[in-house]
Amino acid sequence: MAQYAGNARPVEHVVQPGETVYHIARAYGVSVQRLLQANHLSDSRDLRVGQSLLIPGSYTYASLGGVESAPGAIWSVPRASRQFAWPVWLGTVTSGFGMRHGTMHDGVDIAAPVGTAVHAADSGIVVFAGRLNGYGNTVIIRHSDNYVTVYGHNSRILVSERALVARGQIVAEVGTSGRTTGPNLHFEVRYDNHAYNPLSYLAPPGPSPIESFARNGSS
Repeated sequence: MAQYAGNARPVEHVVQPGETVYHIARAYGVSVQRLLQANHLSDSRDLRVGQSLLIPGSYTYASLGGVESAPGAIWSVPRASRQFAWPVWLGTVTSGFGMRHGTMHDGVDIAAPVGTAVHAADSGIVVFAGRLNGYGNTVIIRHSDNYVTVYGHNSRILVSERALVARGQIVAEVGTSGRTTGPNLHFEVRYDNHAYNPLSYLAPPGPSPIESFARNGSS
């Protein structure tokens, strides 16, 4: 059985039509060999639609500041040296980074109407554009210095894999795909495949396009 250190937790991915082992491994930032070993597969051709795969060593969490329940306190996080642009230019942060209902919420949720533009937080290359279990229609962009940003629950994806994108470029539209209770963007910032509090990497409210925070978080 695979071992997970610290507060890492395994993630399951349900194989969708047209997906390959290579495609899934690249999306989660793990090697094909590790993915095969974790699922006791000897041949990549053994993959079946609907099969649940364990993603080894992926989606571990390291908080830079934690999330408080009070609306103002959520912004009281250390500022990271790397700063990204807000992916939604007008919306409400409805759920922060941290433990939620006994599980880890590895990003922030930004509520906005369906169809609202989702912008690339920085320039980079699209390494995944498709559907992920729980995340729905998802875009993953790899940036310089081993940073990755994740954009989930989209109604439409407007870029393709391997596309080069500029900071602020529209890459998707807000939606309700995946596990969500309403239209929002689920946004993550990852460094070396570890999730960090996105609010450390984004400008605080005021001059920022994001002006509000909802006390009761939702997904």
